[in-house]
Amino acid sequence: MAIYLLLMQDDDVWQTFSDEEKMGWIGKIRNFAMLIEERVVQADPVKPVGRFLSGDSVETVDYTGDAVAPSGYFIFQAEDWDDAVSVAKLCPTLEFGGRLQLREIGH
Repeated sequence: MAIYLLLMQDDDVWQTFSDEEKMGWIGKIRNFAMLIEERVVQADPVKPVGRFLSGDSVETVDYTGDAVAPSGYFIFQAEDWDDAVSVAKLCPTLEFGGRLQLREIGH
């Protein structure tokens, strides 16, 4: 088994949703999480405000609406890349026009 990181990049899409659409999206993400529950190591949303560090400076940045900033993640187990891609394709982020980044992590 290998460990994979699935980053959801959909905050720019999320910002265009009505309250009803947001509730529908949240329900679909919860269903996805339950579907892959046995594989999941950790999963959480990513808050939009963060810190950008460079040399001696620390800058507070609000990533709200940023198309490439991650809005959430899943760390999960998969047999190999093909298996990991199959899991990632189930994520409703794709259904709503968001993007996913899939990376193998660990050893």
